[in-house]
Amino acid sequence: MSRLVALHVGGQCEPWLNVGLSFTGTIGMLGDVELSVQEGAPGLIGWTIETDSDAFTDIDGIPTTLVSTSTRPAISSPIGEQRIVRLDHVVVNTDDIDRTSHVIESVLGLPARRDRDAGNGVSQRFHVLDNTIIEVVSGPHITSVGASLWGMVVSVDDLFELTESLGPDVTSPPKRATQPGRYISTVRSATGLGVPFALMTPHIK
Repeated sequence: MSRLVALHVGGQCEPWLNVGLSFTGTIGMLGDVELSVQEGAPGLIGWTIETDSDAFTDIDGIPTTLVSTSTRPAISSPIGEQRIVRLDHVVVNTDDIDRTSHVIESVLGLPARRDRDAGNGVSQRFHVLDNTIIEVVSGPHITSVGASLWGMVVSVDDLFELTESLGPDVTSPPKRATQPGRYISTVRSATGLGVPFALMTPHIK
């Protein structure tokens, strides 16, 4: 099965440090996924995925590096006094969910697992990697042609303690998530990440 190795983001490390992440050089960790920060306009600009080949390609417009082997780090991913359990999911926006989903399946060998009607004309489709989920979103709010990486969500050990320590200027109060029994908090845009970033309680077994 394919595995997400890294997310590549433009901007600076400082805003991520203010959220509680730690870095070695320009590399932070979101569970077992590298967050690679490089100079440029803030935003998600590409990803690296472990699969059965080595190539540079694109997935419906998303710059994609494919690697056949990668280092699998031990999962020790602090965020403040808490720990990121895993990168819960990555959100991909698209003007055509069928087209983007087909490309994901053809390039990565990942068939869609589930569809969801989120209301107001918004559709979601889910592809499962070995260590996270790709959530493909389409709706009337997306007007540009092609797909793009939009944002990501991480699961943390103690969401309530983390949001309390970061404070209301950094995160929103936790609220019930779509998934039953889970809670979610969003990092406010004023932090300057330039990427929609949310925190969740872990999956319920």
